[in-house]
Amino acid sequence: MSIHSSTCEHLHDAQDLTPQDVVERLNTAREQCHLNGSRFTALRQQIYQLILEANKPIGAYDLIAKLQSMRLSDTDSSDGAKEQSGNKQTSKNVAPPTVYRSLEFLLSEGLIHQLTSINAYVPCCHPRAQHTAAFLICDQCHRVKECSSLPVQEMMNFAEQDMDFVVERSVIELSGRCQVCQ
Repeated sequence: MSIHSSTCEHLHDAQDLTPQDVVERLNTAREQCHLNGSRFTALRQQIYQLILEANKPIGAYDLIAKLQSMRLSDTDSSDGAKEQSGNKQTSKNVAPPTVYRSLEFLLSEGLIHQLTSINAYVPCCHPRAQHTAAFLICDQCHRVKECSSLPVQEMMNFAEQDMDFVVERSVIELSGRCQVCQ
């Protein structure tokens, strides 16, 4: 599977999303999955929303903790009604395999990126365009910039065309300090 790319000549802050941006991204993802014939389940939507709302890259176990906390608060807020009806339920634990399957789905749909060096996830800045990106990860503030510029694409073209190498997956990460933290 060759990776084709759209390029953009500037950096994008992977975590710089307003609440309106989050709503728009969720709606777009829902529509994209519908058009692809993919199921954008409630759990997948919750995980995607948590990644979109995170102010830094977020790991799978942080997602599990947030989901568990959400389920507990949902149970607590509805306990009064359940106790009155004599039908109190305990919240269901979040199973890591279900979260990992959802993350794999979001990756395969191009909605998120996995940063392998820090084992965390960030939203994709161009979710509808399959592309190769380089990530600039600040070791101090943990902000991530996504870059899908021409030099990144040229590196992919070199591998595929000059070296006859079929790229199936690519993760380019640079760690250091951003301009603000220098």
